Amino acid sequence: MGDAPTRSIESVAWMERNLEASVSSVYIDDKKIIAGDWNGMLMCWSRDGDKLWSTELGDRVAGIRLSQDENMLWCIAGRDALGLDYTNGKIKWQIEFDGSTDLINLDEEGRAWIVSSVYDIELNDFIESTISLIDDAGNIVQQHILNERPWSIHPISKGKSMFGLGRPRGGILELIESKNGFQVKHESVNDAPVLCGSNTIPYYVGQSNGMIIKISEDVNDASILHEFEASIIDIEIHDTEIIVSLDNHQIIALDNKGSIISENVTEGIPEKIKTLSEKNGYWISTLTETGSTLELMNQKHEMVVKILAESRIRDIAHSNGISVVGLDDGRVIAIEQKMLGRRIEETQPSNEDGDVRRSDMRERLRNLRK
Repeated sequence: MGDAPTRSIESVAWMERNLEASVSSVYIDDKKIIAGDWNGMLMCWSRDGDKLWSTELGDRVAGIRLSQDENMLWCIAGRDALGLDYTNGKIKWQIEFDGSTDLINLDEEGRAWIVSSVYDIELNDFIESTISLIDDAGNIVQQHILNERPWSIHPISKGKSMFGLGRPRGGILELIESKNGFQVKHESVNDAPVLCGSNTIPYYVGQSNGMIIKISEDVNDASILHEFEASIIDIEIHDTEIIVSLDNHQIIALDNKGSIISENVTEGIPEKIKTLSEKNGYWISTLTETGSTLELMNQKHEMVVKILAESRIRDIAHSNGISVVGLDDGRVIAIEQKMLGRRIEETQPSNEDGDVRRSDMRERLRNLRK
């Protein structure tokens, strides 16, 4: 993916903290950095790295969201959904489900859509899932039980959301809140299960058969944007473009009509894509034999730097110039964007060939900030 410099994650770290178990989820906003691990520990620091509080949630932390009024953290951990005081981490309420809580997303009314699922070890598959709409006091508003596991949540408007389904139906499920329970619609599009989805309207979901499905405000409007020959691993919106990672190591950028803008290939197996901001670059994390790589791409889809980690990257979050990476070895590493740029430039060679490379790198860094 281009002649970009390679750095260790330790050499570019602005902050490093540690949890006792593998990091499962990370979160950052303009005030705080929060990380949860596989044992249920939730730790909070200021953006300067000072520890503010910690809370034990009992099981793997799978998701963290901040309420619209910035007073409460929504968390899912193990079989539970929880509401925590954002200031001190104290648990306000807690709901236990029959299966593990897998996904969470907030709607415009400050409520949460939560997916929980029951896994049968003997069958080696999910046998039942529940979609719950929960208010900010921890009350279940409505629930819908289905045989498939949803793999993505796409809130549309108050009381209306869509979900990308796995086997056996696949396709898109639409739920609309009503006095008599959810109104339910399903659009198969094709029979392949959904593996991932984006987080802004219009939504895009990726399927195991390589199709990208575009969703607007109604499930009946779902349409095929593009079809690849490999399964879709992750999708992220970058400005007006759709960045897609495939299980054949390709990273593809599409425009909103489905035309290919750029194509790159990763050495490792791509796992996550995370944009720095709406108009800046994006991260690609890949799984390798020795851990993970974190590749920073600019606006022109050129690699700016390849960062090596001797542990698997489990989650990435970004806010206002700082990216947070959660690793399998329990480390939480913050990378500050401006400092990273200086570290890249400082170590460029100074001979004639190096001057050309330095000029090229400065151009790549400028494109990162356009």
